[in-house]
Amino acid sequence: MSARHALVRPLVVLAATALLVGAGSPALAATEQSLPTVTSPIGNYGFTGHGYGHGRGMGQYGALGYALNYGWGYQDIVGHYYGGTALTPTGQNPLITVDLTRFDGRTTVVQGYRLSVNGVAVPADPTTGYSYLQVSFDASGNYTALSSSGCSPSGSWQPFTTGSGNAVIASPDQTSPHLVRTCESGVSYGYRGVLVAAGGSGGPRTYNVLGVEDYVRGVVPRESPASWGDLGGGKGMQALMAQAVAARSYALAGTTPGSAPGVICDTTSCQVFMGTTRSSVDGPSSVAAGNLTIIEDSRSEVAVANTFGQVMMAGGRIARTEFSSSTGGWTVAGTFPAVEDLGDAVSYNPYHNWSTSISATDIAARLGISGVSAINVTQRNGLGDLGGRVLQVQVVDGSGASHTYSGAGFRNAMGTSTFRSDWFAVTGVTPGQAQAVVQALYQDVLGRAPDPTGLAGWTATVQSTGNGQVVANGIVYSKERLVTLVSAQYRAALGREPETDGLNNWVGYLERGAGVSDLQIGIYASQESLNVLGGGDTATWVGAMYASILGRTAAPSELAQWTQVALTQGRVRTVTGIAKSSEAGLHRLDAYYVQYLGRHLDPTGASTWLPYMNGAGDFQVPGFIGGSIEYWNRAQVRYPS
Repeated sequence: MSARHALVRPLVVLAATALLVGAGSPALAATEQSLPTVTSPIGNYGFTGHGYGHGRGMGQYGALGYALNYGWGYQDIVGHYYGGTALTPTGQNPLITVDLTRFDGRTTVVQGYRLSVNGVAVPADPTTGYSYLQVSFDASGNYTALSSSGCSPSGSWQPFTTGSGNAVIASPDQTSPHLVRTCESGVSYGYRGVLVAAGGSGGPRTYNVLGVEDYVRGVVPRESPASWGDLGGGKGMQALMAQAVAARSYALAGTTPGSAPGVICDTTSCQVFMGTTRSSVDGPSSVAAGNLTIIEDSRSEVAVANTFGQVMMAGGRIARTEFSSSTGGWTVAGTFPAVEDLGDAVSYNPYHNWSTSISATDIAARLGISGVSAINVTQRNGLGDLGGRVLQVQVVDGSGASHTYSGAGFRNAMGTSTFRSDWFAVTGVTPGQAQAVVQALYQDVLGRAPDPTGLAGWTATVQSTGNGQVVANGIVYSKERLVTLVSAQYRAALGREPETDGLNNWVGYLERGAGVSDLQIGIYASQESLNVLGGGDTATWVGAMYASILGRTAAPSELAQWTQVALTQGRVRTVTGIAKSSEAGLHRLDAYYVQYLGRHLDPTGASTWLPYMNGAGDFQVPGFIGGSIEYWNRAQVRYPS
């Protein structure tokens, strides 16, 4: 046999390795990096659905669709969604009280020009007229008003007046730069009307009391984009006007025209309301050009003005006109009859169709159960695609016990920001998600794109199992991957591709349980490797092995010691000491993490997998990583469907 093919036989390597591992050898360093660990391989459930929100009453995107695609006016839109009500002009602008919920339980701190508290002027800067006010309450409900030179709670606050009951904070100028504005960390909001600081047993509260028309001016651009007014040559304005009527009616719900409504909150639990202005700085400079943002918009202003005082009424009272972003194509029956929402399919609607994927582990955690083995929709409302919205869903846990949830309850548990509505179907893994994992595994493990047959077969496997674990193991242990491993070692140690007999011998060796380090011992210890890497010189050969197997340059002492071992005890002993070292195992581990996850090895991964790297670790680790959720998520980004 020529020197070119004089490789150590696989069985000889196996015996030599058993004798030499653990024997006295030069120590090699083990380096780690502090990064997150790989998560465990678990199944995924896919969900597809329609709409965003509860679906009761008007759909905002549906209103836009009816305005643009069907030419409906706002009267037609609100009449369609709010069956059994009548659009009624009241000519009234009653006061409304808005709870600024982010201040619940907190001391009221505000700023502005020429402020007063129950008619008492707040001490102000004599030059600018600007002042800062804090109102605190004692246990008996008495308030103390304090002033300072800035918003900071740690500033020097000086009391200037006291009183009992609520403290009404006002500004004499209702133009945007001169409104009463909050003091908050990094931002402040200006409000029309007055702010009211209130004490009581429930803790301090801050309210905004203003005319309902001013309130709606702030709500409409927060609930429906003002830019809709420009769409369709101005047709979109009808959707904004419908929003104005719905927002006004909702705020005044349950009252008769002209009477004062109850307190309404300022979040999505009621209607989003953040006042009139926003600024990221405090003090007089906050109203300078570039610092003050006007929340109100000229287009929504027109919508509010053109519907002044108009509300939806039923039974002599103003109706509670709920609305949501997207109905998905059908509204939900409740206060108003369910109606088909053809407008929801407007091209501007990103929520008419939606999909998401959640791991079985996350689903179990969110529901508070022990694992998930099946999810079955058992009841729907019968309206629209898929059989309509889910009324009841059954989840089987890991022990086989069943748990029943309403569709809305299941949605809330999953997280309403991504699980858009209770109109959904359980799909398992979508074909696109499955294909992404298969494509990533083929590329990472085999270095090529999947062939059509392999892609179809493995995609079906991922869909049926709900994860990529079976596919990862199948590809990692495949004959093609074994050929890839052997070929890579031949190129690194011998600078050539393997001959047929050698390839078959070494592939068979791996199939019988050998690892990459065993493969390296057999190939690097050969005379051919000494000639190719070292030019026949042992020290040069050792240095080349350090670069190839450990990815670094050998220190002079290491080079001298391993050269001596090779000359006195044989090359197999030298390669074994290097290839079976912890450093070599960590180097290969890190390479797998970088190749599969795009990041370096972390301490937990190192401690978990290093013991396996002198055995089957080169198969177990890639198989584990390839079946993990971290790998799954990265594959979806790399190969989006």
